[in-house]
Amino acid sequence: MELLKKIHAKAKQDGYLTFDCYTDICLYESHLGYYNNKHISFDQKNSDFITAPELSSIYTESIINFYLQCKKYKKIDNILEFGAGSGEMAYNFLKNIKDNDIPKKYYILEKSIYLRKQQEKKIKLLPEKYKDIVEWIDEVKNIENVFLLANEVLDAIPSKILFRENNIFYEKVIKSKNNKLYFSKIDCSDHLQKKIKNIELRIGSSIPNNYIFEINTLYKKFLSDSISGVKNFIFLIIDYGYNEKEFYHPERTKGTIQFYKNHKKISDPLTDQGNFDISTSVDFSRVNRISNLNNLQLVSYTTQTEFLLNTNILENSLKINDSNKKNNILKTLLLPSDMGENFKMMILCDDDDGNFKMPFKDFRHKL
Repeated sequence: MELLKKIHAKAKQDGYLTFDCYTDICLYESHLGYYNNKHISFDQKNSDFITAPELSSIYTESIINFYLQCKKYKKIDNILEFGAGSGEMAYNFLKNIKDNDIPKKYYILEKSIYLRKQQEKKIKLLPEKYKDIVEWIDEVKNIENVFLLANEVLDAIPSKILFRENNIFYEKVIKSKNNKLYFSKIDCSDHLQKKIKNIELRIGSSIPNNYIFEINTLYKKFLSDSISGVKNFIFLIIDYGYNEKEFYHPERTKGTIQFYKNHKKISDPLTDQGNFDISTSVDFSRVNRISNLNNLQLVSYTTQTEFLLNTNILENSLKINDSNKKNNILKTLLLPSDMGENFKMMILCDDDDGNFKMPFKDFRHKL
């Protein structure tokens, strides 16, 4: 109830809440938001959604194999993971990597104090020699030779919801009246109108009436904050999403934002705040454009299926003795209808020199 009071107070103070502002409060408000309260859990039995690192350690072993491939082309000996969840990936990374390949430092940037506690507890399960390797940081600053890792981070960055009605573009907002929240609309700002016009020019068609869609205006800050304090890096971004033409496909009339609780979609995001997840598919074309503006080089853009099959997931799965369990894990991670093609891997770096040779099929032409 305290979170709901804060939302009502903010909506009344400002007249309304844009959806990205509402999402930020619902997910990240101190001690109350979905990701920042004592009840948050990524454990499969208690979570509201499945993440690949929690599904099986063989997923992280593929990340290790890719990290080792990158070391052939670039001097990297540190890891920086953004939003490390329960700490499962960090734990399995250090547990399964060979001693002579252990990174000097495994940095974790985590904004949730409750998830950080879970991560600390998980890392303590590792042998004593890892005690000084893992370090939690509050900002990216003065880190060199680093492998950056953002697994399902961008989908949790709040987006704006827009729609077209009677040939006019509006921004969806939340208002408060008589102690109830309800959806309303405001005129699109000139800034957003310009972004919409550019989208239409790039996809070669006009956004139709009665069409709901999202624009994320915060990717730029995340990427800038992520790379401004690092030098000589590889950046692996893992998330579900589309290229721009797919993201704004005319048949995707309701947008991509989803609300999850107990592994089921919920339809009313204006009640039970702080107790369900809010996520938005990633527009990877937009991420790529922002990366170009930051002078980053795109090493590869591929599907999770391509990435995992070429980083020894099948070989590593042989250690799973239960054949049904193994098959279910592989199906979830690899099948196109599940994570396989819905999830993409975008690999960026600050200096390529054309040396990288990636073993998987590249789909950058779709961006």
